Amino acid sequence: MYKTFDPSTLDIKTNYHLLISGIVPRPIAFVTTQDKKGNHNLAPFSFYNGFSANPPIIGFSPALSGRTGAPKDTLLNVREVPEFTVSLVTSSMTEQMTMASSTYDRDVDEFVKSGLTKRESQIVKPPHVHESPFIMECKLWDIIEMGGLPAGGNLILGEVVMFHVCEDTYSDNRIDPKKLDAVSRLGFSWYSRANDGLFELKRTAGNGIGFDNLPQFLLKSDSLTGSELSRLASCIEIPAVVEADFGKMDNADLTQKMKSALEINDTESAWQVIHELEKRHA
Repeated sequence: MYKTFDPSTLDIKTNYHLLISGIVPRPIAFVTTQDKKGNHNLAPFSFYNGFSANPPIIGFSPALSGRTGAPKDTLLNVREVPEFTVSLVTSSMTEQMTMASSTYDRDVDEFVKSGLTKRESQIVKPPHVHESPFIMECKLWDIIEMGGLPAGGNLILGEVVMFHVCEDTYSDNRIDPKKLDAVSRLGFSWYSRANDGLFELKRTAGNGIGFDNLPQFLLKSDSLTGSELSRLASCIEIPAVVEADFGKMDNADLTQKMKSALEINDTESAWQVIHELEKRHA
């Protein structure tokens, strides 16, 4: 059963909380902008993601005030100086990030308020956060306005013109997510820390056989989870039968043996058990 909501009948606040509570976790863009007078603004945004690799395009959306419809300083600044930087937020930066999210006057520098350190950028005018292990310097690509109503979004797209990656987080030609220790946003006042829930899920080098090629008795089984079935369906081909002695094991024991093999990703052994079960179901 689902609880159903028609957004056209809801107020702004309810729609907002449904969005931020259901679209989770969301990465946080810690954005630095600069106005034409040279004043800097630092603010976090979680309506944010990457959209293209060639050219490298990222985007974030500073919404208009839900009460007054006024634009955020970030949006005003990008319209004046079409450049910005995005710094990744780590677990050690979260309290200071929250301070920077406060609604200060436009001429107030959030770097000063939050105690974070400015680091000069190489190409764009706005600086970035020295404490961050991953930074992108961006030039404005486009601004897509979404209605112009209170709480309406303004999707700011920027082309990345320079990446900065802390050497301590970079090894074997890739960023180590454990060393990055990124933080993401959830609903209401909740955040999550990537290091607390990291797991690796490698894709097979080819197309798997799919659920439609699994034996029907497996698909109808109450003993296997969707994840376990996915491991079997991810095999590029069904392994050939290898003679094996399963002794006096009954079907329940065989099913448990198959599940144990899948738990350690030994799909070859799991399929041999399946072949035995297929013979018994024939």
